[in-house]
Amino acid sequence: MKKLLIFILLATSFLLVSCGQVFNTGQLNNVGLLLDGTIHDETWGKGAYLGALEIKEEQNVSILTRENVTTSRETEEQVKDMKRQGVNLVFGHGSDFGTHFNDINETYPGLHFVYFNGNTFDRNITSIHFDGYEMGYFAGVLSAKVTKTNEIGIVSAFQSQPEVQGFFEGVKDTNSNIKVHIRSVFDWYDQQRAMLLFNDLLKENIDIVYPAGDGFNIPIILEAKKQDIYAIGYVSDQYEVAPGTVLTSTVQDIEKIYVDIANQYDEGELPSGVIHYGFDDEYIYLGKYGEAVSDRVKREMDELIERYLETGRLKK
Repeated sequence: MKKLLIFILLATSFLLVSCGQVFNTGQLNNVGLLLDGTIHDETWGKGAYLGALEIKEEQNVSILTRENVTTSRETEEQVKDMKRQGVNLVFGHGSDFGTHFNDINETYPGLHFVYFNGNTFDRNITSIHFDGYEMGYFAGVLSAKVTKTNEIGIVSAFQSQPEVQGFFEGVKDTNSNIKVHIRSVFDWYDQQRAMLLFNDLLKENIDIVYPAGDGFNIPIILEAKKQDIYAIGYVSDQYEVAPGTVLTSTVQDIEKIYVDIANQYDEGELPSGVIHYGFDDEYIYLGKYGEAVSDRVKREMDELIERYLETGRLKK
């Protein structure tokens, strides 16, 4: 009877291991993903979702995704449900989640919260900061080398975006005679207003546009193709969207960052506080050059980027 009982216990243990967190013996259990928008925007939200799927594949954990979460109350409702389902690492994909997490984190001391581009942190809150100035700067330099009309447009979500400032200064440092026309949507996703602003920029005789917003950059790139002008991709490498139109993309490799954050947490090495990611050719970089970029300009850009990576200097 004793032998039979031992056999049953061993078999039960084996089944629990096989059906649960198979070989994951680290801190990570399951992962929650909260978005203030959607996973279908082809840039910011989609990158987060693909990153979460990579975590699921690599760590063999469950992923719970909730879209259009915009308030602290909605955040707490979702976090409460996620905790019930075994989540202990929660991503909030946007800056507003810093405030939402700060309102509730003490209620959930066993959870770790990660969000993006904010300055709020606590013992169990980490902010991931994308320093976008340099990627915008290099895209601006490239645009200045390609433009023929010396009129370049930007459709930004907000005026304060560091990649927009970088783009503007990259253009001006390359050729101060180029005019840069900036229009701001004041929203990440308002496609209708963004298209109106883009049509307004076309009247300025622009031949390159940088649509720096999650919900409207793809539609503007496709319209730029129809108008026979060039565009700069945003967040993801958007060369394939229109190879003859996209000159390059300002890439933030969200998928890779998500996986690395989860691995750090699993190994007990994810710090609280604010973690900065800058232009490093690993997480933040320029995407593939488009068909309209000459070999000479490609060489000049590669040399500029290589010098920056070696010295930290953007200008000569």
